[in-house]
Amino acid sequence: MEAVILILSDARGVYIPRDFVTDNHGEIDSEHCAAWGIKEADAEVLKDPEHDQYWDAWECVLNYAKYTDNTGNVYTLHQDGDLWGVCYEKMTQAEREGFFFE
Repeated sequence: MEAVILILSDARGVYIPRDFVTDNHGEIDSEHCAAWGIKEADAEVLKDPEHDQYWDAWECVLNYAKYTDNTGNVYTLHQDGDLWGVCYEKMTQAEREGFFFE
C-alpha cells in the first residue's frame, strides 16, 4: 500500500462520514468499521447525516480510527475536503510537507 491513499473525494460533501461507514446499500459495513476500529455507536450515528451528533461522531472517528495492514503499517484518517488514509511512517518528506505535517 502507498503511504497516502485517497479514500473518498470531497465531491461527496457532507456524505463523506456516512459513505465511509456504510456499504453500497446504505447499511453499516461492519468489516470495514472493525478494520478501522470504529465504534458501533459512532457508525450508527454516522449512518444518518441528519443525526444531531453526526459531526461530533465524525470528529471522534477522525481522531481515533486506525487501520493496520497485513505488514503492520498503521494508517490514520486525514480530511482536508477529501478523505485520506495516511501512514505517517511511510511518507516521504515531500508528502509530509504536502499534508502540512512539517
